[in-house]
Amino acid sequence: MNCGQKVWAKILSGLKAQISPSTYRTWFGGSRVLDLKKSDERDILIIGVKNNFIKEQLETRYRLQINTVAEKNGFSGEVVFIVSKEETDKPAFTTPLFSGEAPVYFGTVRKNESINPAHNFERFVTGPSNNLAYLAFSQTAQNPGHAYNPLFVWGPTGVGKTHLMQAVANEILNKSIDAKVLYASAEKFTNDYIESLNSRTTAAFRQKYRGVDVLLVDDIQFFAGKESTQDEFFYTFNELYMSGRQIIVAADRHPKDLGKLQDRLASRLMGGMTVDIQLPDVELRAAILKARCKEKGVALSNEIIDYIANVCGSGARELEGTLVQVLALLRLSSGLLTLEQVKRSVENNLRDNKPKPTPGKVIEAVSRHFRLSSGDLCGPKRKASFVRARQVLMYLLRKDLGLPLEGVGDITGGRDHSTVLYGVEKVEGLVAVDQSQRDEISRIRAIFQQ
Repeated sequence: MNCGQKVWAKILSGLKAQISPSTYRTWFGGSRVLDLKKSDERDILIIGVKNNFIKEQLETRYRLQINTVAEKNGFSGEVVFIVSKEETDKPAFTTPLFSGEAPVYFGTVRKNESINPAHNFERFVTGPSNNLAYLAFSQTAQNPGHAYNPLFVWGPTGVGKTHLMQAVANEILNKSIDAKVLYASAEKFTNDYIESLNSRTTAAFRQKYRGVDVLLVDDIQFFAGKESTQDEFFYTFNELYMSGRQIIVAADRHPKDLGKLQDRLASRLMGGMTVDIQLPDVELRAAILKARCKEKGVALSNEIIDYIANVCGSGARELEGTLVQVLALLRLSSGLLTLEQVKRSVENNLRDNKPKPTPGKVIEAVSRHFRLSSGDLCGPKRKASFVRARQVLMYLLRKDLGLPLEGVGDITGGRDHSTVLYGVEKVEGLVAVDQSQRDEISRIRAIFQQ
């Protein structure tokens, strides 16, 4: 180990003691020393990382922490990050997918008709709401069973969870002719299990779901309240996990918020990497539209793209559906399409969409998250846990529904203007500086945006 490697090893050791294992693997795993340039003025330690996204995160989010740990370990120079892939990197899957010995099963599962070949990483447009999920899934595809296992993704409908899951499946299948990959919805798993009980073919069912290298199960909230199905999935999960095979699961909310899910199963799901995907902002929605237009070889004016991006806020699925409608209109108009034509068509379609969340849905979501009754949430009790939940409710009613302060006060038990303003500003301040607070708000939003 040379001098530069020793310095970086000490820095990594210090960082590992300060951050979670999953965070460490995400941002620092795979980093390597390229050079240590010594000079009379200041030493420069050059570190290679895998991509620009990791480089940007290390230079902004973790810069102060890295410098502090470096100084504590006697290095007062500068740490510089550059994108660099190892020359010794071997092509993926030149060796078996998993090094551990797995039980022997008869028959194989390569892929099924549920995997859409168009769901790949190249077509997935990234932004602030999905960057971390994209990184976790792409790394898992490169190193299944080892990078993040299990990998759990949650978020509202139509934000790209299924796309990323199937992108992993397609990536692995394209690189390994021997890979056994199975994607299924939780409903499909449940129906297959019930059918196996009725037909007395549970051995074949277990061979199908446990004889794979990679198992991807979507919409796991469907398991809620189905005790025997949860038991079967729990044992399937354990067998795959213990033999080092990859498990990826998706749901519409965080594991902690999946009601009627066994504690032991929720604990397993949170045992690896948990990432969320939230609704895309306007800039990302516009980027998705431009990417899809480029794929189809058509051009829409910036004003039309901006209009669609602003009126379609429910996720990429709604966005792409609206784009299909607009492109059909473009063909009918012989390529001459005005913003007014688009507005008339889109507005007529949006009238049939689900209404925006109501105050009642927000109250229900906050009550469920904090495990309080709506009476306690909006009542007169001043217990600290009640006050905290009530302030979150005020914040969401104000920020997400745009209600006036007086209206929020009426809904939350007749609170006055100043009490509501204080509650909203307090939560707003916490969200601005605390990632855990932002995550909590995101989990609640995922509940009432369904």
